[in-house]
Amino acid sequence: MGLRVDFLLISHNQTRKAINLSILKKLTRKINSSLSKKNSIMDKKLSKKPLVSVVIPYYNHKLYIEKCINSIAEQTYENLEVIIIDDCSPDGSGEYVGQMIKNKNWVKRFSDKIYFTHFQKNQGAHAAINYGINKAHGEVIAVVNSDDTYHPERIQVMVECMQKEQKEFAFSQVGYIDDNEEDIGESDDWAQAYTQIQEKIEELPTLGFVALTGNPGISTGNFVFTKNVYQCTLGFRNIRYCHDWDFLLQCVFYTEPLFVQEKLYYYRIHDTNTFKSLQEEGVHIDDTNYVLQNYFDSVRCRKTVNPLAPSPFNWPGYFELFLKLNNYEEHYKKSVYVNT
Repeated sequence: MGLRVDFLLISHNQTRKAINLSILKKLTRKINSSLSKKNSIMDKKLSKKPLVSVVIPYYNHKLYIEKCINSIAEQTYENLEVIIIDDCSPDGSGEYVGQMIKNKNWVKRFSDKIYFTHFQKNQGAHAAINYGINKAHGEVIAVVNSDDTYHPERIQVMVECMQKEQKEFAFSQVGYIDDNEEDIGESDDWAQAYTQIQEKIEELPTLGFVALTGNPGISTGNFVFTKNVYQCTLGFRNIRYCHDWDFLLQCVFYTEPLFVQEKLYYYRIHDTNTFKSLQEEGVHIDDTNYVLQNYFDSVRCRKTVNPLAPSPFNWPGYFELFLKLNNYEEHYKKSVYVNT
């Protein structure tokens, strides 16, 4: 059964400040707790020490790939496999990685659990990620961008939190670094903007609603999820700017995300970050419209598996107010029922 809270008496002329989010969050937490075994599609708990498949898609990151891979080797969590996909990089990084993973320390750390694939034709980040996940043997999937790095305890902490909370999708707080591994969280404009996105998580009643305003995980590389929930979705779609956000919203339909409030993912900001060039091209506008339309199509005329997912069935009144406050009404009016 979905969450039935009557917000219909709230005037549409009111602002976010008029909503008593403190009361709303307490109610949400209480219901979330009572539905902890129901707001997930897991038919069983995660194994005690599940195999975690770390998927590393990369393209032209020869400068950063070694640091990325080493951060996986340094994980305190033991039961890992690594799947590396070179999306036809022209900078020679494919050959570089091929030699790197033959290092005796890597072979000792992962034994026969290292898989390396070199695409003969560039297919895009979404295709590389999907390929890696489909090849994965793990119960849990962790993606990492090839120019970013993990905190040594990241996977250990993420798995333990997902087990404790019985969650199938999680992301952590993000730290921001430069080419020299220096913390630029307070000095870089992009880093500050991204930090503010995660700070806003407290402003809405659920992570599902936060996810409707953008990707609070910041990047695909910050996602950890079960292969089970991945198989319920359409995977990472061919969306240049925000395939991460699209995938997150697909997952929200099935399970409520978990935010781990520790800096366990290090996002590297540099001159060649893809998001910068795509924003300059204006790609983000069309992609944003596409992602929102897909989500609204999925929830308009049917109930979600996740009873806390933003929808008119789960949040009557509040959902409509949220649409108005975020200027999403036109997107929702264009939506149609799609049985995915």
